[in-house]
Formats: sequence, C-alpha cells, structure tokens
Amino acid sequence: MTDEAEAPASAGDRLRGWVTPGRVGLAAYLVALLVYCAVEGIPMDRVGQTGWIIAGMIAVKIGRPWREHLRTFLDWLPLLAALILYDHTRGIADTLGMPLQVGGVVDVERWLFGGTVPTVWLQEQLFESTVRWWDVGAALIYFSHFVVPWVLAAAFYMWSRPLWVSYIRRVLLLTYAGLLTYVLLPAAPPWYASARTGDIAEPVYRLVGRGWNELGLRSANAWLSDAQGGANEVAALPSLHAGFAMLVAVTLWPLARRWWLRVLVMAYPLAMAFTLVYGGEHYVVDVLLGWLYVAAVIGIAHLWERWRRQRLEPVAATLSAGTPAPVEPALRTEPSVATEPNERAGRQ
Repeated sequence: MTDEAEAPASAGDRLRGWVTPGRVGLAAYLVALLVYCAVEGIPMDRVGQTGWIIAGMIAVKIGRPWREHLRTFLDWLPLLAALILYDHTRGIADTLGMPLQVGGVVDVERWLFGGTVPTVWLQEQLFESTVRWWDVGAALIYFSHFVVPWVLAAAFYMWSRPLWVSYIRRVLLLTYAGLLTYVLLPAAPPWYASARTGDIAEPVYRLVGRGWNELGLRSANAWLSDAQGGANEVAALPSLHAGFAMLVAVTLWPLARRWWLRVLVMAYPLAMAFTLVYGGEHYVVDVLLGWLYVAAVIGIAHLWERWRRQRLEPVAATLSAGTPAPVEPALRTEPSVATEPNERAGRQ
C-alpha cells in the first residue's frame, strides 16, 4: 500500500526534475521561432540571425544569474558589429576603382580543365527545364552557408567558451581576408562573364535558388534573389561560401569520432563546391582559393595562439614560484613570543 502511494509521487518528482526553467525557455523559444518562420520567413540577414541565436542561448540559460545573460550579449555584440561592417564594406568594394577580373579567370579555368569551363559543362549535363532533385539539394546546401557556421558558433559557445573563441577568431580572419581580396582584386563569377561581358559564349544560369519553389518555400527564393541583387556582384574570388564550408568541416573533424561522421563532415565542403560551380556562382578556381584561404587562416591563428601561450606561460610560472606557501594560523608566532609546549598559542 505504501509502495503504491509513493509511486506517483516518485514519477512526479522525476517530471519536476526534468522540467527546468532552461528547458521551458527553450521550448518557448522554438515555438516562437517556428511561428516567425511560418509568418515572416526564415531569418537570413546578419542582424536577424544573430538576434535569434542570442535569444536562443539566453532562453536556455533562464534561471541562471543575470550576469551570464549579460556576458552572452557582450560576447556576441563585437562579432555582430564586425559582420555588419563586413556586409556594408563588401557592398562597396567594387566601387573603389580597382580593375575588374573577368577574362583572366575564365582563361585560368580553361587552362586547368583542357579548354572547358566546368560550370558550362555541368549545366549542359544537368540543367533541365523542370526542377530535379539535385536542384533541391543545391538550394539547401547553398542556404546552409547562411545558417550552419552561426549555429555551430552558438553550439560551441554553450559547450566551451574557449573553443568558441578559437572558432570565432578563424571566422573573422577568413571573413576579412576575403574582404581585402574583394577590394584589391574584384572578380566576376561565371554567370556575369556570360551575361554581361561575353567572355563565356555559352549561356550560364544562376541555379542555386530554383529548388526552393519545389519545396514550397518561395519566400526563401525571393529573399535570395533580393540578396543577390543588392550584393557585390564581383566578389567571387575567393569563394567564402566554399571557405566557410571547409572551415566548418576542419573544425568538426577532430570532434567526429566515428568514420561515418567524418565522411559526412568532409562531404559538406565537396557538396558546397559542386553547388557553387553548377549554380554558376563560382569557378573551381574560386573554390580552391577559398580552401587555400582557410588553410592560411588556420595556420596564422595557430601561430598566434602558440605565441600567446608561450608568452603567458613564463608569467604564470613566475607568479606560481613567487607565491609563498600558505601558513596555518595556529603556527604563526611573533619572534619575540615564546610558548610552552602545552600553552595555547598567543597567550603571554
């Protein structure tokens, strides 16, 4: 009888233990996000995405000290400012008077591939009047560039702040290395060389958004068209879409313990490369240079982090060596005061 009466209470205790403020906040956040996406569409701009990410992290931390919420906001605010500055600067990079690279990139591409431009060849083989499954896949892969790096950053932040700092350092280095190249070496993508200058005689179509209609997400396709229309059209070299996909893969590689996870991790940058070339957004040269930038950024960040550790270690060792060992209060005596063996310390 007693056992039967205690069973419901025990289940109730388990339920109350599982329902924490953070889990309730996360559930409410997910409902709000789904409603927003259904009414307004998926948030794609930097400010909107970062705002939703910060809101999600704060929701998970409901019930914790307010200082943690403030720290989350202050940690992400400089990153948001840097990315907004990048967006605005990238938009004017092609107005600074540097010569536009069009035909030279096409010539390099043809030289690498025996006179063939891979974008033209892929579209001749795969492009059809009706949307195919690979068009849907290309739309999803291309869209992931606007979500995956930042969701990964949020996951790292919740898991390990030092890992987040290391990852964000590489994100910003890659972002501004690409921006500097866009300013000094503006280069046109394949669709531009076909439609605007004629350096590619064959027609090249922009295909990365056509799969959205098949999924019933016309708002995403409309957003992509607006974003492409307002962006810098000659910021193709290097491809930061390819670069960020590779950075995500390289970052996740040591964390993926099983072989099939590593296969999925490395398939991501390869799928992004196919999407960019097939979709007419980038040459293979752009993709390879984006990957090369990732290697350079990782190397520079590693050297800086090692230099910083070597600089801080002697300081930490000096502080540790110079700190006196703690002395128990009962053993501290004045030099002029002698105590008998059985006498309480401090009595005169």
